Amino acid sequence: MISKRIDKIINNFKREGIDALLVTKPANVRYLSGFEGGEASLYLTKGKRFIITDFRYELQANKETQGFEIKLVNGSIFELVGELARELKTGRLGFEYKYLTYGEHAEIKSKLSNADFLPTFGMVEEFRQIKGAYEISFIRRAITILKKAHHYFKSILKPGITENDLAAEMEHFIKSISGERSSFEIIVASGSNSALPHAKPGRRKIQSNDAVLLDLGVNYKGYNSDLTRIFFLGKITAKSKKIYNIVKEAQKRCLKAIRPGIKISKIDKIGRDFICRSGFGDYFGHAIGHGIGLEVHEEPAISHKNHAILKPGMVFTIEPAIYLPNWGGIRIEDMILVSRNGCEILTDDIDK
Repeated sequence: MISKRIDKIINNFKREGIDALLVTKPANVRYLSGFEGGEASLYLTKGKRFIITDFRYELQANKETQGFEIKLVNGSIFELVGELARELKTGRLGFEYKYLTYGEHAEIKSKLSNADFLPTFGMVEEFRQIKGAYEISFIRRAITILKKAHHYFKSILKPGITENDLAAEMEHFIKSISGERSSFEIIVASGSNSALPHAKPGRRKIQSNDAVLLDLGVNYKGYNSDLTRIFFLGKITAKSKKIYNIVKEAQKRCLKAIRPGIKISKIDKIGRDFICRSGFGDYFGHAIGHGIGLEVHEEPAISHKNHAILKPGMVFTIEPAIYLPNWGGIRIEDMILVSRNGCEILTDDIDK
């Protein structure tokens, strides 16, 4: 499996005009090698594969990777990259444009006396967008744990408990039942705090008539899940019901349109146009969804800027929302798998 992934990348070397590729983005390193350690880069050529790490991860790299020659950094990784380029007679070394700092780029380039150092754009991400069967199985497992966490949240949500305490309880619950971790800092936002799309839990106590937004994800063997639900305590106001129904209908229209071959930008447009026609367009400012897998936010971005088409195997979220300052926000987020003829809503059986 790993070998096939690398072969796909190498087959695009000619298209990119490179002889070798330096992979530095952690998620891409893991995707192409299986290595889960914190510090590593890959140097890929048509004939050889190297994983560059340090002493702390040598045993782990030996255990988790196959077909790679391990190169340990004893000083500067930049010096080692230069040595590999000279040893392998690399003429054109590609690098991941978004994942080197200016300083790192300058230092590596200074070590490449006889090689060009050329930017590449999304070479690995292009293939990561389409999930394989085992990747989907890991995502489903992450969602199974997520369902249990969602159910537990409902059981502990009550007036008087703070947002901080709810978030801490959820972190502990996920760890205790699965040994895994949350995908990101759990968002518990009550009252007007929920108007912040990425609100941080605080000391605010839940009130008897609050709306409480929960944005929760679970990581399973590197693969992530992501879900947002809104909980109403006490009587639901007419305004809350109205906005909730608008957001829910926007999502429903997006989901109905998802199928292979449709432009991604059209999905965003369908949901956004409905929210705009409902009079709340100024209060929905982010993309309507994002790809998810080894990263919580990855390609494909479900945005008006993305004119690529949907393909079977893509996994992403659909999360329309309305955020009203000094009042609160309502967001509904579900995970979607594009199938051959339409889509599967992976989180559909988690109560909305």
